[in-house]
Amino acid sequence: MSDAILRRTTFLVPDAEAAAKFYTEVFGWTRWYDQELSVDRRFPPAAPDGARAHLVIVQAKDPKIGMLGLMQYLEPPFDTGVRKGRSQVSMGEAILVIEAADLDGIHERARARGATIVTPPVNWEVPKNDGNGVYKLRTLSMFDPNGIYMEVNTHR
Repeated sequence: MSDAILRRTTFLVPDAEAAAKFYTEVFGWTRWYDQELSVDRRFPPAAPDGARAHLVIVQAKDPKIGMLGLMQYLEPPFDTGVRKGRSQVSMGEAILVIEAADLDGIHERARARGATIVTPPVNWEVPKNDGNGVYKLRTLSMFDPNGIYMEVNTHR
């Protein structure tokens, strides 16, 4: 077994401050990191060495994992337009899966802050990982204001 763990996912966004505000207000996450920095063209391979970026990392409950990075190039080397009114994900996109108990509150806060709700909280089931039985879930499906897709669920 590998000792590699997935600590964080980072998304490129047009406005790191606004993106972080969405996650702190909707989910109650806290800021773990908030800095302007010079990027290395290799990490991620998007802009030349020394390009300036604003990186905000918000943190969920766990002290080591469950972090979400939101990175804004201050002079972006690409189009920063956000696809609005999305209803489907595309090949290669990440899907954030978040576990939270207050689905109704999250649904209302997200909608009020510009999220595109695909499906309000609904009950459904998926097979268990061992194939014996089902997980009973309540899940909300939405795109945040930057077009990042997520499923927010709780076990019921």
